[in-house]
Amino acid sequence: MSIWNEDSGYYCLLIAIFCDVDVTEAKLIYKYGPEHPVSRKIFRKKLKVEDVEVMEKETMGNLMYRMRKEGYTLEEISNAFGCYPSTVKRRIEKAKSKKGE
Repeated sequence: MSIWNEDSGYYCLLIAIFCDVDVTEAKLIYKYGPEHPVSRKIFRKKLKVEDVEVMEKETMGNLMYRMRKEGYTLEEISNAFGCYPSTVKRRIEKAKSKKGE
């Protein structure tokens, strides 16, 4: 745990800028460190997948399936892809059936 001092505000500002989080989240990350479960939850919430608009549906479904196996929730995955959780669920089921599981 870090101790709050005169430079702590600057560190929180840097965390907020580089991690794209708000002030409260930056303070929590600074206080607990990046490996703490609270910080990990903040980072997972900010998950974003690049080039979704040019990605094929099958590729997208396979990526969603892998993310789900890694422990991400349907809501986290849907936020990362910018779609509804029902779309994520449907594409995961399709990817799973093609893999034969």
